[in-house]
Amino acid sequence: MVSKQLSKILLVIYSLLLIWILLFKFPLSVSDITASLSHPMRSINLVPFQGSMIVNGKIALNEILLNAVVFVPMGVLLGISAKRLPFLNKLMIIFLFSLFIEVMQFILGIGATDVTDLLMNFFGGFLGLVLYQGLKQIVPEAKLDKRLIVIGTVMGFLCLGMVLFILLINR
Repeated sequence: MVSKQLSKILLVIYSLLLIWILLFKFPLSVSDITASLSHPMRSINLVPFQGSMIVNGKIALNEILLNAVVFVPMGVLLGISAKRLPFLNKLMIIFLFSLFIEVMQFILGIGATDVTDLLMNFFGGFLGLVLYQGLKQIVPEAKLDKRLIVIGTVMGFLCLGMVLFILLINR
């Protein structure tokens, strides 16, 4: 029971962190956010993999892969915290969250709204769900949940420490 509650807390924190990173591009001050909002730049790409495939004449696979990797934890955390939801409903949550990010980027004029990001975020969340389902076949579910939550908590504190460190050195 504690694992499920902690996983929900981690999922909320992780989702807020994703919004901060993907939507606001990791600013460390309110003035940075307001500055980016005051000069909106809207662009939209509806052709999958077109905008991110070629940068300076080279294929930019790192951007494509990072969009998937950053959503893997969301799939794992949904697997832990929303056990009663059917798999397709969990996928819908991941899709709608990613769509929310892309739509907000367009509305706020922050970054580029790109269907490739939507697809790769969804794929990363799907991989996270599949990874969790696969691990459940190998490790007992209660033990797996506890281990993943410990890993997530440690990673969360490391990220928090990194952000605090960055804030301190940028004073």
